[in-house]
Amino acid sequence: MEYTIITLFSLAIILFIISFFKKDRNKEVEKQIENFSITLMQEIYQLKKKVKVLEEEILIGQDERYFTVDQTSSSQTIDRDKVLSLYEEGYSLDEIEDLTNLSREQIDQLLSEA
Repeated sequence: MEYTIITLFSLAIILFIISFFKKDRNKEVEKQIENFSITLMQEIYQLKKKVKVLEEEILIGQDERYFTVDQTSSSQTIDRDKVLSLYEEGYSLDEIEDLTNLSREQIDQLLSEA
């Protein structure tokens, strides 16, 4: 009986000592997660700085001509494309005039530009 108690006690001491030298896997995983989160925070910070710089550049370069659309130019482009597609489909100039509500001179001008 005494030998059993002594053996169990010595085994407990040996296992206790081994537990100090054994690596803790949880600490290793926690360290990896911490490094990953630090890396993500750094990247987010850099992205925020870049976005802020871009926003400042946009505000500095802000000019009304960048934000206003020339309606005559865009509508002329749309009309020209529409007139060209109708002309290529074989519509006559009178039919194009009726479909687009443009004058004959405007249609001739748009076709001559193309």
